[in-house]
Parts: sequence; C-alpha cells; structure tokens
Amino acid sequence: MGNITLLSKDLINQIAAGEVIERPASVVKELIENALDAAATSISVQIEGAGIGLIRVVDNGMGMDQDDLAMSIQRHATSKIRDVSDLFAIRTLGFRGEALPSITSVSRTTLATRTAASPHGYFITMEAGEVVERGKRGMPPGTIVEVKDIFFNTPARRKFLKTAATEQKNILDAISRSALSYPSIAFAVTIDGRQVMNLKEGLSFEERSGILLGIDFRESMREFSNAGSWMYVHGALAGPEVSRPTRSSIYTFVNTRSVRDKILATAVIGGFKGMLMKNRYPVTVLFVDIDPANVDVNVHPAKAEVRFRDPSRVFGFIVATIKAALLDSAKAWHHMMMPASAAPIRTQGVRRGPDYRSLETSQERLFRKTPSFYTDKTIVGNLKSTYILLEDDEALYILDQHASHERILYERLKEAHGSANSQLLLHPLVIELTPGEFAVFEEIVPVLQETGIDCASFGETSIAVRALPSVLNSSDMQDIIRTVIQDVSHKVQTDYQNVIRSTIACHKSLRSGKTLTYQEIVALLKALDEIGAPLTCPHGRPLFKKISIDQIEKWIGRRG
Repeated sequence: MGNITLLSKDLINQIAAGEVIERPASVVKELIENALDAAATSISVQIEGAGIGLIRVVDNGMGMDQDDLAMSIQRHATSKIRDVSDLFAIRTLGFRGEALPSITSVSRTTLATRTAASPHGYFITMEAGEVVERGKRGMPPGTIVEVKDIFFNTPARRKFLKTAATEQKNILDAISRSALSYPSIAFAVTIDGRQVMNLKEGLSFEERSGILLGIDFRESMREFSNAGSWMYVHGALAGPEVSRPTRSSIYTFVNTRSVRDKILATAVIGGFKGMLMKNRYPVTVLFVDIDPANVDVNVHPAKAEVRFRDPSRVFGFIVATIKAALLDSAKAWHHMMMPASAAPIRTQGVRRGPDYRSLETSQERLFRKTPSFYTDKTIVGNLKSTYILLEDDEALYILDQHASHERILYERLKEAHGSANSQLLLHPLVIELTPGEFAVFEEIVPVLQETGIDCASFGETSIAVRALPSVLNSSDMQDIIRTVIQDVSHKVQTDYQNVIRSTIACHKSLRSGKTLTYQEIVALLKALDEIGAPLTCPHGRPLFKKISIDQIEKWIGRRG
C-alpha cells in the first residue's frame, strides 16, 4: 500500500476552518458579509465571553428556504458563482462557500432562517460539523446564526488566541470596517450585555466615519475623490496633525470589500510623506472601485488580501490622490500643521573633553566622588544628538540617551504606584475612543489606576482622565492612551502593568535628535544611579556599548 491517502472529511473541514476561521472576529466578519450579501438593512451582533462563549448575528435579509439552508452547510456550496468566468467578475463579499461549514466544524452552531414568502422559518443545529437537530421555527424574515464554544473540539487552537480585550477589539474592528463600507445599514452590537455600538440606518459616509473614528478625526476630516478611466478612488482622511502609533487606522476597501493590503496602506502613507513624524501613521478611509477583472480577490482563504493586475499603477494613482487632497486642504490646516510652538528649540551644543570638566560646579564634583556607576564617568560629549560619550580610565562608553531616559521613567512609574502619588488635573481630560479601543480600555482600567492614571468611562466610548502621576505632567495623554491600547492589544500575555509602564516610558522619553546640555546630561546620569544604575532599558536592550582603551589602541595600531 502506498504512503499517499485521501484525507478524511473531518480533517478536510478542520483544515478549511483553520484557513478561514482564525479567531472569533473571523466568524463575525464572515457572518456579517453573508448578511450584507443577503441585502440586510439591519444587523445586530451579540458577543459573550470575547466571542468564544457566544456569537449571535441577526439580520433582516432575504433569508433562505429549507433546501438552501440544507445546502448552505455543505462545503463549496454557494449562490454567488456558477462557472470559472464568474471568478473574474466577483461583486459579492462571500462567494467561496466555505464560511458556514468552517464555522460549524469548530463550534456548536444553530442556523435559523426564513424568507418573506414562507409562513415560518427553519433551523439546523450542528455540533463539530454534524447535524444534531433540525426543524421549523417561528421568526421574522431574515437569518439568525448562533455560534457557541468556538474551538471546543480543537483546544490547541484556543491557545493561539490573545486576551479577551484583544479579541473584543478585533471583533469591533471587523464590524467597524463593514459599517464604514455600508454606512446606510444599521449595526447594533452588545458585548456581555452592554451595548457598545448602535449605528442607525440611513447615515451618510461622513456621519458614519465621524462616529466610528473619533472626535479628532471628525473635526479634521476631509473627503476626497479621484476618477480615472480605469479606477475610482474616494474616501476621507484626517489632517497630518491627527496621527496614530500604528497602521491600524488606515482602512482600505476594494469594491466595498475590506482588505488589509500592503500596497494600498503604503500608498496612503506615501501620500503623507514629509508631513508626519517618524513612526506615526495617518487616519484614512480609502475606497478603491475597480473593474473586478483587474483585481483578484481569490488569493486568500479569508478574502483579506487582493492582487491587482497593475499594482504600480494603482499605487501611483493613490499616492497622487492623497497628495492632492492634502494640498487642497493645506490652507485650512496651515494653522494646525505649523503652530508657532512647533518651531525647533535650539539648545546649546555640548562641549567636548576638558571644556566639559571645566563647567562642573563644586557640588557636581562632590557628587561625582560618591560611589556610583554612571556619575563616576567623565563626560566626553554628545554624538549625533543621540548618544552620550563617557570615559573612565579603562574604556569609552557610548550611552543611548533615549533608552536611558526610558528606563528612568519606567522605574519612576513603578514608584508612583497607585493614585496616592497622582496629581489632580484642574479640568478632567475627556478622550473619545473608537469602539474597539474602548473595549481594550475597559480591560486595563484597574492597571492604569495602579500606574497612577486616574481614569474612568465617560459616556458610550469616551473616557475621562482626572489625575496623573507627576512624571506624566504636560504629556499628550490622548496619544499615550491610544498607544497603550495598541500595544496591549498586540500582546498575548496579560501582564498589562509591565506593558503599560514600558509603553508610557518609551512614549515620554527623550527622542533622538535632541542635543542635551551639559547640565541635562549630568541630571540624566544622576537619575540612572538613583534608580540603581540599570544596564538595560525596559525592553531588555543594553543602555550602552563599552569599548575598552585596549581595543581602541589596537584599532589604531598603538598595540599589537
């Protein structure tokens, strides 16, 4: 007997499920796309236990009759395509016929549906892909899908899921993308009994995007459009003064389908070239309408990626469109993009060698004689406004000023444990978050409180910051909170305290490019010794590189 055999039906379904259903958000996305293809005008989503316990999606679409319901749970059964040519003219969201079979194979699922012409509905209950019950049900026209205990029969798959906050954020992000693409359709979402989204029917794109992307986007939003002979690009963007720490706020769509396409995201960033700080990304919603024959949406099992026939042409067209939109709005944004306070602050350049030592006060000389590590070194100078050069009798030390300050702030945040060391703000700072960001925020509120940031929910998706540890005075708390949420949502572990402290310390610390004065360098070295003379930053990277005098003399030929 040969070594090659056919896979069993159960194993085939498990493999297909692994391709299509990566996490609870994948289930939500597929079920919403089915509802949209069924011409639903209202979609409600109920989530329990971060989607692992229950995902319930209800729509008022056209529904299915008894025969179609039975066919819908079969692999590769679809009403969207009939022959090979249809693959190159796809205009619907779901077309593979893999979603429902993949979902049912890794969960306990009940599908109930009714057409307007039928006096009642029909339902099927399945467990791990097998039908356990079927029958009639009284219900309004439309479809109800209840998915329980995702991955109950594949426990190893659950281990790859992230925290509850992260999974909820992913679910809300998937829903938000559909809501942006279909602004006139009503969406209602509840998580563990609390309503987190209620978008009414009939909204315009401007109204819908303003609700979903936050007040800063809403206040800065500019719509754009550009029609070519082969492609139409449109959407909305926020000015360069509104940015995010990751690409997650670049929403891209191709023929109303939400995609995570590197070409499109990179093109958007290219349009903002020269307008954003390093490691900052724009907030943009981009729609690309193109002949289906010029784009392949069948390159990814979950339909999350696309392939353009002429990617360079698409890229150039989008970059030009974004640049033109920003140029058209330059006058309106000028006072925000170029505030007077943004002028570079010129600091006195540091001096080198003996001149440095001549600047020391008697108090500083006394301090330098105390047992220590960093303050026991002689300051040589500053390299590229990024590194501090130190020396002693044995070696040269190249100290990273950003990493050093980051470690100092991290340790001081640890010292400022709890609200007892916080300072009340004169006026509470209200920050409006997206639904996905708010879901993560709710998970980490106790940890933020422990860090000394006194904050709480303030409305549906807003928060109010009432007090801060002194180390965070004069900080851009809106940006810090958003960055913390992004960093937490990308972690698998739940050691939020360490993640939050590291993120805040990194955000607040000195940046490369700032030339420190002699007094500032002395203060930095003193602070390092005060916190125990650490050797690494909070992320574990070394603070300095030590080069011995022997090594240097060998390099220049003084020693053999």
